Amino acid sequence: MREVIFILANAAREENIGAAARAIKTMGISKLYLVSPMAKHLGERARATAHGSNDILEQAKVFTNLAEAITGIDLVIGSTAKKRSVSDTYHPVEELPQIILDKGNTIKNVAIVFGGEESGLSNEQLAQCHLLSTIPMYRKYPSLNLAQSVMVYATHLSKVTLTWKMKTLDPPVEAELPIVREKARQILADVEMLPENLIYTRIMERLMLFNKDDINLFHSFCKYYLKKYHGRVK
Repeated sequence: MREVIFILANAAREENIGAAARAIKTMGISKLYLVSPMAKHLGERARATAHGSNDILEQAKVFTNLAEAITGIDLVIGSTAKKRSVSDTYHPVEELPQIILDKGNTIKNVAIVFGGEESGLSNEQLAQCHLLSTIPMYRKYPSLNLAQSVMVYATHLSKVTLTWKMKTLDPPVEAELPIVREKARQILADVEMLPENLIYTRIMERLMLFNKDDINLFHSFCKYYLKKYHGRVK
């Protein structure tokens, strides 16, 4: 079955890790990844706030950096409360379920990434995400804490886990979104458009918003392109 994975990067408080585990379990999500945690995810305070979700903590995978944690994940969405760049598009959390479901069987998993309590995700970590998302708030301060943010995202994404669970007849074949992403990178490299170029960044971002039909159409175009200019289709 396709999966929704929650990733906490640099979490500093046991209570927030435990509360996050409880939040995702109540919404049908079981995968929790931790990147360089600054607190013990199996500590007493984490277990106390997990309250019946200790299995999530015990099965949580720990990684040394975000790049390692997102290896093999088809769609990576970074969450942030601060707008770091005017050129980036920040998708409201309520839009995410439809964005994900529109991918159909072109993806097999998706990850939502959260930063630490003090400063959130770093610019370097945000750059590793395919899309950026935020929780619209009436007031900028006081902001939601880590566990509260996880609860909000988990609540919205429960629609995704429920839909995927019911659609057992539509399994992912070979997850096409990451394949298309790589082919797009090659085409952009052929025309000497570098990742530092703002247009490159925007093209890759918009590509991540394609629905299933768009992805399949672009995939077909890539095959024609590769055959004509590289003598191959893969």
